[in-house]
Amino acid sequence: MNSTSQMWIVAKREFMERSKTNAFRITLVGLSVLIIVGIFGVSVITGDADAAAIGVGGVSPEGIVEDIEAVAEASGEDVIVTEYDSEALARDAIESGTVEAVLIDGETVVSQSSPSATVSSILATAAQANARKQVATELGLSDADVAMLVVPIVVQFVELEPTDAAEPEDSGDEARAVASFLSSMVLLTTIMMFGQFVAVGIVEEKQNRIVEVILSRVRTSSLLIGKVLGIGALGLLQVAALGAAAVLGLAIAPLPTFEGWDITSVGITAVLWLVFWFILGYLTYSFMYATLGATISRQEDMQSIAFIPAISIMPAYLLIVFSIEGGSNVWVRMASFVPLWSPIVMPFRINTGDAAIWEIALSIAIIVLAIVGMVMLGSRVYRGAALRTGGRVSVLDAWRSGSETAEVS
Repeated sequence: MNSTSQMWIVAKREFMERSKTNAFRITLVGLSVLIIVGIFGVSVITGDADAAAIGVGGVSPEGIVEDIEAVAEASGEDVIVTEYDSEALARDAIESGTVEAVLIDGETVVSQSSPSATVSSILATAAQANARKQVATELGLSDADVAMLVVPIVVQFVELEPTDAAEPEDSGDEARAVASFLSSMVLLTTIMMFGQFVAVGIVEEKQNRIVEVILSRVRTSSLLIGKVLGIGALGLLQVAALGAAAVLGLAIAPLPTFEGWDITSVGITAVLWLVFWFILGYLTYSFMYATLGATISRQEDMQSIAFIPAISIMPAYLLIVFSIEGGSNVWVRMASFVPLWSPIVMPFRINTGDAAIWEIALSIAIIVLAIVGMVMLGSRVYRGAALRTGGRVSVLDAWRSGSETAEVS
């Protein structure tokens, strides 16, 4: 049996065995349900958060509600206006928190505490516009003249020396940037979870002495690659399921922040780039976990090696946050060529339009070479440490032992 056949047999075995575990199924279903419920809950809580609740009461002048709504619309604000038959009912609404402020008799604004500047401006402007409209009507002016007097003018502000000369992002750029940032979070979580699965699988086989039988029939590199591919397929399946849950949740109860965002605003090309770099990132860190996992023989020692990949990937996340907050792009550009960081940094640069074609190609070439190197290193370390039980074996000792161990053909 050639090495490719061995690799796919191992990959299939890992996929089937891991997918049947209760831990995987509960995690997959639980996280998907949690995402949908969470989006629905946040949508319910924040559904009307942007709309200011305003009331009118007492002897309100004719058309005051329409004037308030017109001023709010001209200001780009959302308001909900409620009419109360008496001043007492209006005050009760304020005390109960139903409304933020009430315009009494078209001239007095009453509130529990100081209302927001937006609400104060809307009510004051509407009251003045309504008063001018009544005076204009008494003077016999035409409707066109009245409209010219009372319709609020939207003032435009022009900066001769703007503090930020950058072009404003359109909704597509913003959506792609947010999607890239969120994908980096998913990548971090998934790498830590499924990378450790690879290490755990290797340690289990060493504890059960199964590895002795397997290595007598399977090449070390085929065994290592098969494990990574099989568990990686589960990781990709889970990421796809969580993404589908998020899309379903936003379709049922869209969040105000993501209103109008869909797969078209993010772009299918951006999504494909995210998947591509997820695969490269998973392969890089999974082979690192596999190499480190081969050096231990007990599950209790897992924490002693798990922190190394976690620390290695954290600078990439910090650089993304630094970039979003307006930090220098020089460090981000340099980080996109570092194999341990490029799976997170480069897709962010690509989807925000900051990466040139040659930079993308160079980054891919570097990380592919790094993955090949990780496979060679991991295979030799695995071969040298797989049959050694007891305490932890150093990577250097395992490397030396690996050169003395015969490989299965």
